Amino acid sequence: MQRRGPNRARLLEGSGKTAGFAALVTASLLVTTAANLSPTLVSALAVQIQDDLGVGEAQIGMTVSAFFFVGALTSALSGRMVERIGPTAGLRLSTAAAGAVLLVTGGLGRSWAALLILVGLAGLANSWGQPAANLYVARGVASRRQGLALGIQKSGIPAASLLGGLAIPTVGLTIGWSWAFVLGGLFAFGVSLWVPAVAGTPPDLRRAAGTRPDMAIGLLVAATGSTCLAAMGSMALSSFFVLSSVEIGINEAAAGILLMAGSVVGIVSRLVMGASADRAALSPFWMLAAMFAVAALAFVALSTGSTAMLYAAMPFSFATSFAWPGLFHLATVRANPSAPGAATGITMTGNFTGAVCGPLLFGVLVETTGYDWAWGFAAVTSAAAAAGMALVARRHAAS
Repeated sequence: MQRRGPNRARLLEGSGKTAGFAALVTASLLVTTAANLSPTLVSALAVQIQDDLGVGEAQIGMTVSAFFFVGALTSALSGRMVERIGPTAGLRLSTAAAGAVLLVTGGLGRSWAALLILVGLAGLANSWGQPAANLYVARGVASRRQGLALGIQKSGIPAASLLGGLAIPTVGLTIGWSWAFVLGGLFAFGVSLWVPAVAGTPPDLRRAAGTRPDMAIGLLVAATGSTCLAAMGSMALSSFFVLSSVEIGINEAAAGILLMAGSVVGIVSRLVMGASADRAALSPFWMLAAMFAVAALAFVALSTGSTAMLYAAMPFSFATSFAWPGLFHLATVRANPSAPGAATGITMTGNFTGAVCGPLLFGVLVETTGYDWAWGFAAVTSAAAAAGMALVARRHAAS
C-alpha cells in the first residue's frame, strides 16, 4: 500500500520538536528587525538621502509612508494567509523578500521615485512578517511567557532604528547611504536561512484552528482606530527625530547617537512592559492607555524646540511611543486565542494606516509651519489614542 505523504502545513512548518523559548523569540526578533529596516534606514539617513537625491521633508515622509501604506492594504489578507501556511513559512518568506528589496534599493534606488517604490514593496514583506511573528509566538510559547516573548519580538522595530542610528556614523558618513541598504539586505537573507520551526501549539493555547477572531468586531475596530492614532506619533518620532534634532542645532552624528540611545530605551521598555504584563492583574489595554498619555506629554515637550527639553523628553518619548506595540499585540493575542494571526492582521491595518498618515502629515506640517506645530500634532493624536484605548479597556472588561 502506498504511504500517505504529510499534509501541506506539516511540510511548511517542518517536522520534529519545536525550538526552545530563546531560539523562538530570537528568531521573531531578528525577523521583525529585518522586515523594518527599509523605512528606518530612510529615516536615519534622511540627511544624506536629501542631499543626494534633492528631496525635502515631505518626500521623506511620503517614502516612509509608502512602506506602511502597502502594509495597510495587505495586512488583513496577510494575517489570513499566515494562518494557512503557518508562521515559520511566513517568517522565512518575509525576510527573504525584505532582503531582496533592501539589496535592490542599495543598488538601484538612485532617484526618489525608485526609492518610493522599493520602500513600498518592503511594506509587503513586513505585512507578511508581523502577523506571522505573532502567530509564531502564540503557537510556540506558553501564555504565561507571551508578554515577555512579544516584548522581545516587537523590540525588533526599535532595534531596526538602533541599526539605523549606528549606520549614520559608520556607513552613511563614510561609504554612503546606499551601502547601508546592501548590508541590511545581507542581514535579512541571513535571518531567512535561520528560522526554527514551530511544530505545534502549547497545550494551554490549543484551540480549533480558524481565521475568525474571538473579540467582538466593533471592539476590535475601536482598538484598531486607537492604535492608528498612536502610530501616527510613533512613526513621526522614528521618521523625523534625527532631522528635528539637527534643525535645533544638534550635529548629525550626535543626533544618530541620540536615536540609538532612544532605541535602546524603547527596547528595554518593551521588555519591562511585556514581563510586567505577564504578572500584572491590570489589563494590557489599560496599560496602553497610560503609555499613550505619557507619549502625548513627551511630544508636547519636543514641540518647544528647546535642546534641553529634547534631551529631557527623549527617554519618555521612546519608552512609550516605541514600546507599546508589543503590549498591544499581547492584548490582541490573549483576546483572540483561536485566530491570533487573523486578529493581529486586522489590527495591524490600524498601525499601518497611522504609520502612513503620521510621517506624511508630519512632513507637510514641518514644511508649512515648522517642527513645533508638527510635534504638537503628534501630541494631539497620542492623547486621542489614550482616550480611545481607555474606552476599549472598559468595554472589554465588561464583555
